[in-house]
Amino acid sequence: MCDEGDSPSSHFISSPIMTSDNEGAEPAPEISGFTGFNLGWELDKALARMGYVNPTPIQANAIPHALKGLDIIGQARTGSGKTAAFAIPMLAGLKNRAPAYPRALVLAPTRELATQIRDETRALGIFKKARVVEIVGGKSMDRQARDLRKGAHIVVGTPGRVLDMCDRGILTLDYVEMAVLDEADEMLNMGFLEDVESILRMLPEERQTFLFSATMESRVLQIAFNHMVEPKIIRVKDTEIERGNIREIFHFIHPSERMTALVDVIERERVGQVIVFCRTKSEVDMVAERLQKRGFSVEAIHGDYRQNRRDKVMKMFKEGKTDILVATDVAARGIHVDNIGTVVNFRLPDDPTAYVHRIGRTGRLGKTGVAITLCTDEQKYLLDDFKNKAHKARPAMES
Repeated sequence: MCDEGDSPSSHFISSPIMTSDNEGAEPAPEISGFTGFNLGWELDKALARMGYVNPTPIQANAIPHALKGLDIIGQARTGSGKTAAFAIPMLAGLKNRAPAYPRALVLAPTRELATQIRDETRALGIFKKARVVEIVGGKSMDRQARDLRKGAHIVVGTPGRVLDMCDRGILTLDYVEMAVLDEADEMLNMGFLEDVESILRMLPEERQTFLFSATMESRVLQIAFNHMVEPKIIRVKDTEIERGNIREIFHFIHPSERMTALVDVIERERVGQVIVFCRTKSEVDMVAERLQKRGFSVEAIHGDYRQNRRDKVMKMFKEGKTDILVATDVAARGIHVDNIGTVVNFRLPDDPTAYVHRIGRTGRLGKTGVAITLCTDEQKYLLDDFKNKAHKARPAMES
């Protein structure tokens, strides 16, 4: 740790994340390419088209068990490819003709994550002519109802809108054969427990269920015990290379220097695209405005923005048309952009798990990343405990 007399720009602690092993994890089986799964030409062609060559550890572990019809609880680090880990088995058994009612359901905590799951599943299922319908709030229910009436193999949605459409008789879950709870802990943290439980009770008892979660807290495990049958637990152990690919930097600043320090680290230390995390919506707007005045390419996103604006902002960021995204924790849930090189915590979050989720937006799919946190001298005493908790949580992270 640097001496307190150093300038704010030179105050830092740098360390690799994920320093603890994930006990109970199993090594990925030796799979040479996706053809070893015998998925059929449609999926093999789609995977090749998307540039998928070899399965990631979570895919190599989960897909064979999923193809056997087992229930699965999956834990793996951010950027590990877990969407394909459940989408591929989901698509493998589909017929070309769209059914009258959905055969699979995926629940996600946010609209952004639901959209990303929908897009990746559609791309994987393009040659199987899979119909994937998104059911989320903030978008036209009438249009979603029309999409359902055309027939859907897979529905991807947020719990509130899915339950609403079921209550209105628009969506029928009586024929669902596979169900996925993605980022289950995030859904519970956002208050969706009752909705999730209600939806699961609507599903046929004879079904396959996947649950992916960043942590295995008691509430998540209770869902698993109540709604899964002898689930196979897939916990991927990270390699040394994967554990060291995010460098953490902590800058100690005076509270009055926070904005100046942010500009400084963006100018001097940023790598690739940047996400700046703020605590409040008003802080997001303030930071984005000040960065824009400094000439940076910046967009902001938080829960008060209309969905079409949020979609536009995310599209620009994913396409690399925006260099910096300023966001709240809630708005950033479900943001998975593989080229994010830098995460900046404008303020140190209260919860180590929130910190882990934040920095997990960089260093994805084996790439390197930088996580920079601005904190005051008064917070120094928290850092050892904070970092230890974050590092212990990190191996189980999956976004």
